Amino acid sequence: MNNLFSEAKAFIACMEADSIANRMLDAEGGSEVRLNAIAQEIERSGTYTHTPKELQFGARLAWRNSNRCIGRHLWRSLEVRDFRDAHAATNPTDAVNGALQSHLNDAFNAGRIKSIISVFAPRRPDGSDALRMANHQLTRYAGFRMADDTVLGDPHSVELTDQCIEYGWSPAHRTQFTPLPWQFIIEGERTPIMDVFEEQPDLFQEVHLTHPDIPEFRSLNLKWYAVPLLSDMAMKIGGIVYPFAPFNGFYMGTEIGARNLSDKDRYNALPAVAKVMGMDTSSNRSLWLDRALVELNRAVLYSFDLAGITIGDHHTLGEQFEAFCQAESRKNREVKGDWSWLVPPMSGSLTPQFHRSYDNEVVRHTNFFYQEPNAPKKNKASGCPFHL
Repeated sequence: MNNLFSEAKAFIACMEADSIANRMLDAEGGSEVRLNAIAQEIERSGTYTHTPKELQFGARLAWRNSNRCIGRHLWRSLEVRDFRDAHAATNPTDAVNGALQSHLNDAFNAGRIKSIISVFAPRRPDGSDALRMANHQLTRYAGFRMADDTVLGDPHSVELTDQCIEYGWSPAHRTQFTPLPWQFIIEGERTPIMDVFEEQPDLFQEVHLTHPDIPEFRSLNLKWYAVPLLSDMAMKIGGIVYPFAPFNGFYMGTEIGARNLSDKDRYNALPAVAKVMGMDTSSNRSLWLDRALVELNRAVLYSFDLAGITIGDHHTLGEQFEAFCQAESRKNREVKGDWSWLVPPMSGSLTPQFHRSYDNEVVRHTNFFYQEPNAPKKNKASGCPFHL
């Protein structure tokens, strides 16, 4: 009771301090009236229920508080969708599936990526969850184990791919870029596998990579999906945990070009990029890796722009985040930050974030957190502040 109420109180104080959210509170009688109601509800049931306005502001505040996100200047634009009762529908699988398909389609928004979060049922006082998802993201490529111990596709998806096959997935095609199916966990039970993108391929929007100056780049057959939509993080608002709250923003180019496609334990594309560029890869002293990295990232930005799909570059987003930090400072709000995440994985010293330090203390009452997979009955103690 005491810890939950103290976190609820901290959240309501944030609403009260916000010029827009404060009007929402006033419309419901003010903070004192609301806190009294919350205290009584916690006393009765061990939890409390957010009003729609609290859910809207809370989800946006969780984004603003997220230490590792460089796109927080857009926090007020987040569209919040309330599906807290979807698990109680006559056919909950269909209800959740439909909600997420709409989310993904609307987030793509004909290429003008819109930030959306879909909030499902909160964690219960006993630690159980009505709804979770097996997937890390709604959009992700599979990783198939091959007979020679290599991986076809994304090595980060091997475990989930194995699970999907174990639960009945029979992929029509096994390629480097096969979209994973979906699987929900409703009241602790796994639903049948849903091969959503095989049935509706237009939902899985992709960008095929080309290069503005290197025609041969096209022969690499590289591509990536347009909407990053995370589905395995928990959102916490005023002490209430929402274990299934899928959300999306838009990509920063380096996420794709300097990590997903470049990391040795992901697609490891840099040697192939260097080859089509005719580089001498016999010595690190030629900096061929660095040159290939830059050109791959140029291809990512160029291709997304050519397709008319929103993407940020690390220089512009770095400048926007610095402006956000300064604006928050003028409001006497310190921006918490994880330096190792805010500095991009290429040309870091060319961004403002490299040259400043951040307090990495995590705001516990309202934020996004990693969590144990598959709806644990009890929250486990963790030494990491980014985990519940």
